[in-house]
Amino acid sequence: MGSIGKIEQGIVSVNAYGVYEHLTFPLLFKIFKPKGTLKPNDKYQTKIELASEMVEELINFGFEIELVLADSLYGESSSFIETLDKHQLPWVLASSK
Repeated sequence: MGSIGKIEQGIVSVNAYGVYEHLTFPLLFKIFKPKGTLKPNDKYQTKIELASEMVEELINFGFEIELVLADSLYGESSSFIETLDKHQLPWVLASSK
C-alpha cells in the first residue's frame, strides 16, 4: 500500500516475528488504522506507537529478545529507538539517510 504510489484500500499491520533455529514464526501483530478510517471509539496510533507497544508486550509476556530488526520507518524514529534502548535491546534498523 505504501509503495504503490496511490491511495489503495487494504489492511496494514505491524508485525513481530520470532526466530528459533531455522524457523521464523509470527509472535504478535497489530492493525494500523489511518486517521480517516477510525470509528468513533477508536484511538489513533502511529505504526511507531504500535511497534513500541508490541515490544513492551513481548517483554511483559516473558520473551527474551536477542535482536530487533526493522526498516527505515522505525530506524529513523527516535521514540522507537528510545523504547529499545530503555530495555537495553540490541537493534539493527535501516535508515534512508
